[in-house]
Amino acid sequence: MVQMLFPNKGAVFQGVICPYTQPEVFSCFEEHKDALQYLTWPAQSPDLDVIKPLWSVLESRVRSRFPLPSSLKHLKDILHEVWYSIPLENIQNLYESIPRRVQTVFQANGGPTPH
Repeated sequence: MVQMLFPNKGAVFQGVICPYTQPEVFSCFEEHKDALQYLTWPAQSPDLDVIKPLWSVLESRVRSRFPLPSSLKHLKDILHEVWYSIPLENIQNLYESIPRRVQTVFQANGGPTPH
């Protein structure tokens, strides 16, 4: 599967290895070590994911609706509406913040960073 998705051997998997990681996970990485680079990620590392702030925006906008969604279909419709109403500029700003956020993590030696 890895070779199918990344025929030029450019795949990188970023993940947290913790005590309860299943042995099959390690076997998979060993089996595909020529095609898949594993990038370890400390379990308590700062979160650099830019999608997380968007989830927060989505949640607050959905919760501010009145009346609140009364069915799964209604919730789905509202989620779509709210998601597509987030200005592209917000997403671009988050994307452009990545170098600054990484630099902050480096300055904190990989530890917690201010939000």
